[in-house]
Amino acid sequence: MRAICLPSPREAKKLSLATLGANARRATEDSTSVAYLEAPDPKASRFVHPILETAQVPWVLASSGTVAMRRLLQLIEKGDGGPPRESLRQALGQG
Repeated sequence: MRAICLPSPREAKKLSLATLGANARRATEDSTSVAYLEAPDPKASRFVHPILETAQVPWVLASSGTVAMRRLLQLIEKGDGGPPRESLRQALGQG
């Protein structure tokens, strides 16, 4: 497994919708993506979730990247051996 760190969606303490959209699209366009680790920001979620849902990419929301990765790895380990995106969507209640 490989994690890719994407640019922060915050610029001068403001939320950049362009960066949010670009980050989400990058996750949806990469066929090897199994999930999107999301920063805990309800304003960001409003814009990111529709993009991810359309491509059926699950998201993991946590207080930190470490917590999100730990949760993701645990869910993958418990998976049913099927396609990772679908297994994760179901485990996260998104599918």
